[in-house]
Amino acid sequence: MKIHNKESFIWGLIFLCPLPLFALKIIEAEWWQWVFAMAMSAKFLYAGLSKSESDRQEHIKKNYKKASQKLLGRYALIKTNLPLIILGVFFVIAIIIRYALDYIIPIWIVVVVLILATISLFYSIGLNRQIVEYIESETNPNLSE
Repeated sequence: MKIHNKESFIWGLIFLCPLPLFALKIIEAEWWQWVFAMAMSAKFLYAGLSKSESDRQEHIKKNYKKASQKLLGRYALIKTNLPLIILGVFFVIAIIIRYALDYIIPIWIVVVVLILATISLFYSIGLNRQIVEYIESETNPNLSE
């Protein structure tokens, strides 16, 4: 067994670590936590151990910035990282309001921000899929037909 992508392989092992803890009941886990840990572990271990997937991931990583600029324009970085930006700005403002002004933010504002962050997450995932499909179709034009 040859490791083709060490970073992905290590992440696969990290996501695999909770499974024995779940099985031995050291950490109580719901069914979705089992599924999440197994799915993420399988994804990263596959990328780390498979030559073709490792090459595919490396090609996507190398061409991602150029393809995103071409598809999304000047503000591609903002569009693809929108959930992090929304949450980062909210947390900075919330900390300032909470500790500098000694005012507790109403729960409805927190709920609205979380809903916006969730919507922007799905938007960013869609953009990411679009960029990856563009990179793959650019590399292998026979698959897009």
